Amino acid sequence: MNKAGSALLLLLAIFFSLGLPPYSAAKDASAANDTSTPSPLSVYDLQRRIDTILSRSSLRKVLFSAQIMDAETGKAVYEKNPHLALMPASNMKIVTSASALEYLGRDFSFVTRVGLCGDALVVKGSGDPLLGDKETDTRNGGHFQPFIGEIALRLRELGVASVSDILIDTSIFDNQRVHPSWPLNQLDQKYACEVSGLNYNGNCIDIAAANRNGKAVLALDPPTDYVKLINALTVWRSRRSWFSVHRTGVPGELLVQGNCRTAAGPYAVAVENPTLFFGRLLRNALIEAGIGVGGEVRESPAPEGCEFRPLAEHATSIGDCLQRTNKDSLGLAAEAMFKRLGAQSDPDGKQGSWEGGQKVLSGYLRGLGVEEREFVIADGSGLSRDNRLSANALTCVLMHLAAGADWEFYENSLAVGGLDGTIENHFWEKQYRGRVLAKSGYIQAVRALSGVVRTDSGDYIFSILANKAGSGAHTAIDSAVKAVIDWGARPAVRY
Repeated sequence: MNKAGSALLLLLAIFFSLGLPPYSAAKDASAANDTSTPSPLSVYDLQRRIDTILSRSSLRKVLFSAQIMDAETGKAVYEKNPHLALMPASNMKIVTSASALEYLGRDFSFVTRVGLCGDALVVKGSGDPLLGDKETDTRNGGHFQPFIGEIALRLRELGVASVSDILIDTSIFDNQRVHPSWPLNQLDQKYACEVSGLNYNGNCIDIAAANRNGKAVLALDPPTDYVKLINALTVWRSRRSWFSVHRTGVPGELLVQGNCRTAAGPYAVAVENPTLFFGRLLRNALIEAGIGVGGEVRESPAPEGCEFRPLAEHATSIGDCLQRTNKDSLGLAAEAMFKRLGAQSDPDGKQGSWEGGQKVLSGYLRGLGVEEREFVIADGSGLSRDNRLSANALTCVLMHLAAGADWEFYENSLAVGGLDGTIENHFWEKQYRGRVLAKSGYIQAVRALSGVVRTDSGDYIFSILANKAGSGAHTAIDSAVKAVIDWGARPAVRY
């Protein structure tokens, strides 16, 4: 036997001694040409793929904190600085809404009550962020301003011809309506609206402009004399229609500047002191209904010892609040739940504050085993740049929810990629649509996305935060999540 034959026999002897089948070049070539089943991928392939995405040269200055967890096993399939605490932007709403569900319960409702106290009409605020919210009313089959109309109707049914003062009790929350670390130049924006014990219409007014026979005309929705508009619009046919709104320093006065070639808006603008905004709307509605109002609209509890005779009430479920917080990223809903958590922890159940909410959320995270270095809680919406969360903190929250009885209830509040909410225009491709349920996040130089991704091989809880980030980081985060879906479609051995 020649040397080649001897070597072959030796190789076969080794294979048989190890219990391995002999190598077949023909079989290997056949497998290589078989395209019916994709070749398996390991978890290391996923890690290399995401590392490649997040390490692009255009992202070299970006700080990432990322973690992707197998929802069933609890094992990490990808990590990058998972314990690094970064600004989370609106991903803070995940912690706020999860804490609200944990401590207030899925049966909780904000209940606003109205009644008579002597001749005075008293409105007891609950901190409800969705009172008069068009989106919620439409989703629930209602109409705008049903509560104010119901109050007037009930008074007429009872034969009440007039009331003295309109007293609005906002003591469920403290008097700090603006967070101290919110950007001062953005307080007229709807996402930075004031937070009160009585909120209405998102604490905003809609302003629209129209060209009427060569004259720029402004309109308010809802119509009210609470806000005074200074119309400084021009009418130039050669310029596009646009306008901006600025506070003048005079309470309730807004300066509208821009050009009105045809029409522009409506744009939502945050009002000052939303409690009195609601009170003025209520007062005018009563007068229109033929009910006299002899006194003032005042932010005040009912007088001591006064018998409260109920007239009407309005309830907003925590489910609606979760939807508007997570799916639509409504900051007011998050901040109201945040302060309400503070009120619930107060012995008197009042004076809900940002400080109280901070204590509750911090305790919630510590209870999940998140280390102190991984979070700083400033507000409930993520608008404050003082907030810090790690990707691990967010996945801990989501994994805790996923293991509990309320997971489906909470999961339904998240935006769905390619279908609705803040990620409606992301993950729209057929292979990704409907597979990503998440909360997005964006403030200057911050991009974030956290939630659950559904793959053919199971669900994965993920959080990816980026600071010092631009639009490229946003694209990279989406690509990383898509990589999980692609990887999960392969018949892989995961670990």
